[in-house]
Parts: sequence; C-alpha cells; structure tokens
Amino acid sequence: METGKKIRNSRVFVPAMDCPDEEKEIRSALSRIPGVEELSFRLFSRQVEVRHRGDLEEILAALRSIGMEGHPIDNSLRKAGIPEASREYLNAFFLSAALLLAGAVLSIYSPGSAWSTDFFIAAVVAGGLRVAVRGVREIRNRSLGMNALMTISISGAAAMGDLAEAGVVVTLFALAGHLEARSLDRARKATNDLFAFSPETAVLREGGAEGRERTVAAEEVRPGDTLVIRPGERVPVDAVVFKGSSDLNEALLTGESIPVDKTEGDSLYAGTVNGRGLLLAKAERPLSESACARILRRVEEAQARKAPIQAFMDRFAAVYTPSVLVAAILVATLPPSLGYGDFSAWAYRALVLLVIACPCAIVLAAPVVTVAALTRATREGILVKGASHLEALGKVRAVAFDKTGTLTRGKLKITRVRPAEEGREDEVVRLAGAVEAGSSHPAAEAIRHEARRRGVALAARGTLARTFESIVGRGVSAEVDGRRVFVGNRRLFEEMGAELSVLGALLPPEEEVGGFRIVSIVGTSEGIAGVLEMADELRDEAPSAIRALRAMGVGHVVMLTGDRLPVARATGAEAGIEEVLAGLLPEDKLDKVRELVKAHGVVAMVGDGVNDAPALALSSVGIAMGAAGSPAAIETADVALMTEDLRKIPAAVALGRRMVSVIRQNLAASLVIKMLFLGMAVAGYATLWMAVAADMGTTLLVIGNGLRLLRNPGTPE
Repeated sequence: METGKKIRNSRVFVPAMDCPDEEKEIRSALSRIPGVEELSFRLFSRQVEVRHRGDLEEILAALRSIGMEGHPIDNSLRKAGIPEASREYLNAFFLSAALLLAGAVLSIYSPGSAWSTDFFIAAVVAGGLRVAVRGVREIRNRSLGMNALMTISISGAAAMGDLAEAGVVVTLFALAGHLEARSLDRARKATNDLFAFSPETAVLREGGAEGRERTVAAEEVRPGDTLVIRPGERVPVDAVVFKGSSDLNEALLTGESIPVDKTEGDSLYAGTVNGRGLLLAKAERPLSESACARILRRVEEAQARKAPIQAFMDRFAAVYTPSVLVAAILVATLPPSLGYGDFSAWAYRALVLLVIACPCAIVLAAPVVTVAALTRATREGILVKGASHLEALGKVRAVAFDKTGTLTRGKLKITRVRPAEEGREDEVVRLAGAVEAGSSHPAAEAIRHEARRRGVALAARGTLARTFESIVGRGVSAEVDGRRVFVGNRRLFEEMGAELSVLGALLPPEEEVGGFRIVSIVGTSEGIAGVLEMADELRDEAPSAIRALRAMGVGHVVMLTGDRLPVARATGAEAGIEEVLAGLLPEDKLDKVRELVKAHGVVAMVGDGVNDAPALALSSVGIAMGAAGSPAAIETADVALMTEDLRKIPAAVALGRRMVSVIRQNLAASLVIKMLFLGMAVAGYATLWMAVAADMGTTLLVIGNGLRLLRNPGTPE
C-alpha cells in the first residue's frame, strides 16, 4: 500500500457500465491498483466511488485500458447526468441484420455463392466485434460474464461453419442488448426523477425589505441570507418564514401531495414547491446540509448496499458461470469419447448450453427489484437506508412503539372548555391566552393555539398580559384588562378560597385523576371563570395502522413509554395496544427490546429517533417518525418516515415483503427457464438462436417484473 499520500474519495461516471458484467470487469481492473482501498458501485447511476491514495488519473487510465471511459464528478446536487440507452447496440443490430438479410437472399437465389458467405461473415463481425473485445477482456481478467460466454459460442459456431446461425445469434444478441439497456434505463430514470427536485437557483434580497434582489446558485446561499420565494418556485435551501403565508407541496419529502400551510415561524425545506403566496424566509443551513441533500445522499447509499438475498444471488452467480463452462466442456467431450455421437454434434450442443447459461437474468433478478423498491419507498416518504433494512421490515414479527410524539402527537391540545357561565367559552380562552402569552410551558402553547384558532388571541388593547407571575407548583397569573387573572391547578384556587361546589361541578374528581387529561382552571380572586381540558392526542391513524400490522401477521405490538401507567394504559386502549409498559427509563426500553428480539426474532422499534436512540439501534429495524425536520433521525435511523403518519409503517412492511417476493419470483423464473433450455440443449432440441431468444426473454422478464414495484403501492402479496 502507498503511504504518505492523503486518502481521497472520488466519484467517477462510467457511461459504459450498463450491467453487473461491467461492474465485475471494473472491479477486477481497479482492484489491482495499489492505492485503491475500497470500491462502491452505483450501477443504476453508472457511478463508481473509489476510496484511494494517489492520483485519480491512474484510476481513469485503468478504466481506459479496459475500454471504458471514466469522467470524474463532484458531489453537486445537480440533476444526475444519466443518458438514455446508447445506440451502440441498436446500430450493431441494424447493421448486422442488414448484412444477414443480404446473405440470406443471396443464398436463396444464388446457392453456393461466395458472396452469401462473405455477407454472413460481415454480419458476424458487425454484430459480434464489440462482444468479442469485451469477452476477451473478461477472460483475461478472469471475470467470466455474458460477453465471454457469447464470444466462445459465436467463435465455436463460426469455426464449425455455421456462419448463418452465428449471424442470427449476434443479431439477436445486439437486439437483446438494446432492449435490456432500454429497460434498465426505466429503472435509472425513476431514480433520476428523485434528483430532479434538487433546487438550482435562489433569489436573495439584500439591504432590508426594500433592498435589491439577485439570483444566485442554490449552493451559494448561506445561513442568515434573506430568501424571496415566489408562487410556483422551489425552496432553494432549508429556511424559516419571517414574512408572508402560503401553501407548499412537500411531496418530495413526505410523499403527501396535499399542500401544507406555512406562515411566520414555520420551517421550509429545500426542493419543496411554493403555492399561491409570496414568502420571505431566513436561510437556516446550506444546500449541502438540507433535508433534500440528506435524503438524496441516503438514497444513493441505500442503492449501493445489497440486501442479504441479493448478496446470496451474487455469490450464486459467481459459482454458476464457471460451473456452466465446465459443464459445457464435459458435454462437448465426454459423450463422443464414450462413443455416443460425433464431436461436432456435441460441440454444437455445448455452445447452445453456454448461450442459454448466460447469467445476466440471474444477476439482474435482485438489483432491479431493490432499486425499484427503494425508489418507490422514497416517493412514498419512507426513507430506507438500504435494501437489507427493507428486507428485514418484510420479516418483522413484533413492533414496539414509543408513546409521546409517536403514537400521540407530542403536543397538548385543548379538548374541552367548561365555562362557569353558559356561553362564555371564548372569554375563558381569551383570559387564559392573555395570561399565558409569555410562557413557554407546553400547556401555555396549547392555550395560545386555541385562542388563535377561536380568533380571540390578544383581541383588544389591554388584553396583553402585563405583570406576569409564576406561582411555583400551582400556576401563573397576570393582569388582564385591569384585573389579576389566574391560570392553575385545583390547589391554587382552593388556597384562594374558591367555592368548592363550583369547582366540583366544573372539575369532577374522576376526570382530574388517572386519565390522560391535563386540567387548567381559569379565574380571578372573585371567582372561577372556567376550566380548560387538554390532552396529548392520539394520532388519528394510530388505531388503523396497528390493525393493519396485525392483519399482516405482525402478532406482537407493545408500547414502551416513560409516562405514568394510567396515562399509558388510556393511550394504549385507544390505540388498540394491549401490552403497555410504562415508567421506563431509556435503559429499561433497551432491555425490553432485547427481550423482544430474543422472543420474536425480527423486531421494529418506532420512536422519535433521538430520545429512543439506544432502543432504535438495538432493534432489528429502527424507525424514526417525522424525520423531515430532524437531521439526526435521517442520519441515524434505519428507516425514517418523512411525515408523521403511522400508516407508512404497514406500507413499508408490505413493500419489504413484496420486494423479497418479487426477487424470489425472478430467481425462480430465471432458473426454471434456464434449466428447461439447458435440458433441451443437451438433448439436441435447442438451437443457438433459440438460446439467445430465451436468454433475452428471461432477462426482460425479470427486469419488467422488478419494475412493477415502481407503479404499485406496497400491498401485501
């Protein structure tokens, strides 16, 4: 290994890297360079990431030596430059087909003519030269693939004098190469569409509200810059609104097409689309650190990681190809040496066997499916770190939920207003909102939100809370409209001498104890104005999500929470969760997840991605909720739900199951078809052109089957 040179991570775009055969060839060539430490392939964006010491030129030269041009690219978030399928295969098909047709016509109308033979030879050269060059390189690099097997087969057929059939084979093979490249481009385009949302420019306002505006590249925006975001424009970087209101389409992050209302103080995310209003916002972080950038990086990394089933198939293909080559040699030599027929007949059967045994369909059976599934998940607002995690999701048999912020919304909300006098609900909320105007307590935030919703927040001059005072353990008070108003608990008002009968009527004991309600009493020294009930509401979709998990066979669902047992039981009952464990510290949650894994095998833990980090890490699959605004969740969780929608969890489980199911379908179809034609080849019932057609059909079948995941939502098989 070279020492003293800085380690670099370089990304190289290789247009010729169309399928796993080229990946094997590139890996073989680059692995021989002393300074190369690690290679990571992104087949569907035709990129190789190289961790190396020394000059990048040495790597580019190695690529050129195997006939593949490499182009260094930076880590810009621009639209990925993935070209359409090359016309090289199509041009080879048209040329070889024309020459083959000319040779066939001459052989019919002028039997025995040397011209027909010349045309067949020209057809073989036109369609097979590119294949032969790659095949020789594969043999030389000991990375046997489709091109090597086809080169041997075509050369053998030509040597045996079957020039017409050799011409048919190379013509069909060129057509197969074109169709395969076009089919793979559909998968590439689906992935590329994700990157198309990356913003390119930003409009900055300099010098205050009336300052001049200038347009810059999105990468040039820095935290604190003032952004002008007009209707229909993309948000260039993550930012916070300080003036204006609008509705934004956040489907890029959340998978939800329904616009989200934004007003002053709300967060905006890069790549989302502004609706009808003009927004002024302060940039929070550069584009390279935005939620959009983190998602795109995680998508690329996920596609480079292989699921266990895919890794198994790669190992199988590595053994399969040499085994078939040995079998072909035995088929060509063993029967004639034992006196069963002549050598030429068995040699032809061996050549047919080599063609039908091309491993392309087997090798592509998994990666097309995993890329399609990961792309589908990202579109749905489910960010998965790799196909292995999606595969694990499909095997989940138990799910543990955190309570606060996961099953519940994590924010208190006014659920009921009980005025002392009929028809005075708004007045109770107005007084409480004025007192709580300066408080940061979660209950205060809920009260202020209700006051704004009712349109009574700070409604008139004098409503502003002036002399705010905190009464430890009891509540708060302030002067509102010239009188002191109190917002607090029962103890506070009992000490103030409130009438117990009035208090009892507004606040029955059974509602103050044990449930998951929080109560604030509002009043003055003269009497009680009313009572506000608050609760951390269960998410609307929680019961249906848990029912869906159980319907899919996820038999064990448990809630793990640090909250009090009565609160936890009430929430669990409403959600439909029978097993509730309350009062847990982080280490207690960790122990329970460890027990679940031991008892059920594959366990998913759903939490907020920060407070539940240890339990998320220990579980088979850690799922973080509402990760669009949480950089930590995107970076650490195995699966990050970009929106706070629990229904995404059964959808992700279903997608994981479908991914594994489709991979198995592809593998079964590939092996069955190939075994059938292998038997026909050995028995002498299959020809070379039939073998090419069967191999082409199988490859297109597995690609098309995998691409179904792009258009169908994740539903159980």
